[in-house]
Amino acid sequence: MRIRDKIKKPQRPVVAYEILPPREKDGTLNAYAETISSLLSQTHIDAINIPEVHDEVGRGERPVSNQERGEPRKFGMLLQDIVGIEAIVNRVVVHMSLKKQMEWIKETYSKYEIDNLIIVGGESSKQEYPGPTVNESLEKISQDNRSLENSILCGGICIPSRRKESKNLIRKSECGAEFFTTQVLCDSSNVIKMIKNYQERCDKVNTFPRRILLSFAPVSSQKNIDFLKWLGVEIPKDTERYLNGRPGAMMERSLDVAIEVLNEILAFIANNNLKVPVGLNVEHIMSYNFQSSVEMLQELANIYRKFCINTQQYN
Repeated sequence: MRIRDKIKKPQRPVVAYEILPPREKDGTLNAYAETISSLLSQTHIDAINIPEVHDEVGRGERPVSNQERGEPRKFGMLLQDIVGIEAIVNRVVVHMSLKKQMEWIKETYSKYEIDNLIIVGGESSKQEYPGPTVNESLEKISQDNRSLENSILCGGICIPSRRKESKNLIRKSECGAEFFTTQVLCDSSNVIKMIKNYQERCDKVNTFPRRILLSFAPVSSQKNIDFLKWLGVEIPKDTERYLNGRPGAMMERSLDVAIEVLNEILAFIANNNLKVPVGLNVEHIMSYNFQSSVEMLQELANIYRKFCINTQQYN
């Protein structure tokens, strides 16, 4: 079953692994893909999620130096060939005109054989960009899907702490988004509130909620924490203090935090009989956290799959 079919079936579990393309100085994309294939043989995933990172002025100085990396869609095509798992490529659409973006998407679909995209906007709504908004891009892709017989599955990003985010999810869904991925989660309160509001808004406008992939990542140093904050991730002060509790334990403690947050979200969904389907997205943030991220993926996927088996409201 293809990832698009799993995403649209609420009762089916969906687990994605998010990874940046390798740095160009690390060697060929092929060698990196083979390494990933070996490590991911340790657990089952449904898709590889490949982000596209742009340095935004509004974020301030980057705490970790940026590196020249391989092109996400080229990396995605190789992973589909070598690992045998579908790729989801993120595309930041605000930096080029709508016409150029659609040419890029058409090439990605026809040449690179990638038909799963996450459409991403700019860092700030207050900043002017030369390209289209997320919703404009989603509408155009949906229009082309209908008229040109393309078949591109589109998703979007959701930020649980953002005001009226549930309303944004409804609008993006109307424009063509079929699923969403959250920022990395270090606390359950905002995402629980967002899911609750999203369910209520869907009921009010008589539409069905789209799947939300809950994102997690291990952290092993204060540099990791600072980088997540730079990306816009909210880390409660108590959680940061817990992570820094004692030397050498941060990685294990970050897994504890992720397990607790996931359990709280799943318990809220079950206890309130919500219909919002969720999925799992685990990323490594830093390449040296790769093995730890695979271990986190195994732990969280075990909890999540048991939830999918036991839950009744999606049937």
